[in-house]
Amino acid sequence: MDPINKVNLERLTNGIYAFTMTLMVRNIQAPLAGTITDDLSFAKYLVSTILSVTDFIGAFIILAMFWLFYFQMFHRMKTFDRRFIYLHLLSLMVVVFVPFTNSFAAQSDEVPASNILFQINYLVLAILLTWQWHHARSHPALLEPELRAAEASFLAKKFLVPLGVGIFGIIMICAGAGYIDLLYLLPFMILLVCFRHPPEEEPPGVGVAGGGTRPE
Repeated sequence: MDPINKVNLERLTNGIYAFTMTLMVRNIQAPLAGTITDDLSFAKYLVSTILSVTDFIGAFIILAMFWLFYFQMFHRMKTFDRRFIYLHLLSLMVVVFVPFTNSFAAQSDEVPASNILFQINYLVLAILLTWQWHHARSHPALLEPELRAAEASFLAKKFLVPLGVGIFGIIMICAGAGYIDLLYLLPFMILLVCFRHPPEEEPPGVGVAGGGTRPE
């Protein structure tokens, strides 16, 4: 397999995330022509679409979180191998499904189980994220030589946050719990509380890709 330039994969990732984040706004229904004739009808329209707007904002910031995670991952990688590229392309395919699965959120009041499609989509994204970083850490030649072991471990723990939230969300839906939309904020609260400060500097010679001890 010919080597793929790191910049090309980053551009593909940026393009698909940008396209998907833009496409999701289509889930917000515009008012039909002639239905808004006064302030009362305008207020009714806003009330009827507030759930769709909330779901759009929530799904948008979730995708933004995954995009930031991949930016942090790529920043610490020197190159890619075949398996990493295949895993990443699979994750991009799953990203494109987000507008579809998120569109069912508007029916969550009538059909609460419809929320599970987006949660499964979210969980698969989280699994692929952690899998890719695990693969990269297992092959130090893919990583930047100056990457420190503590920093690699810090990122691995950070990438587990959406995985835990995805599992928790599916459990909540199966249990019939309400306030599922609050799950949009949960990963950011965890990241803010537990991952505000990166690990401190380590002595030279303990990098993951620099011949030092690599954490399990």
